[in-house]
Amino acid sequence: MKKHMFDSMIAAGLLAFTGCTFAAAESLPEIQPVYEKLNPTRTKLMEGDELKAALAGLPGWAEKDGHLVRLYSFPTYSDAVAFIVRISHPLEALDHHADLRNVYGKVYVAFTTHDQGNRISDLDFKAARAVEAIAATFPQKKP
Repeated sequence: MKKHMFDSMIAAGLLAFTGCTFAAAESLPEIQPVYEKLNPTRTKLMEGDELKAALAGLPGWAEKDGHLVRLYSFPTYSDAVAFIVRISHPLEALDHHADLRNVYGKVYVAFTTHDQGNRISDLDFKAARAVEAIAATFPQKKP
């Protein structure tokens, strides 16, 4: 059995076990991360030509409002949830977490670096490459 299929079953089981229900995403308040101390020396800000060159190396990704963004589309909602679960592990290891939204099997992934004033850094690209490597192991639909 492929690992992402197992993740799908785990995610579906957790939802069934907890019986969680959630309000529509539009009704949720905007969540802003809170950091006691920012560390701008942890990352390197990416701007101008350097940002454009880095984007060229990540097809499907774009810059939008200071975020590195991509939309993935999966055949099922369960595949999308399994993808989110799977990418959480390397992102946790990087200590860099994506803004994620899942709607009907479409997963929106966005990165920004809070240490750099909510702008794009080399850490965002490192995280995006980790996400891409995992996405390559999942079945996808055209968005």
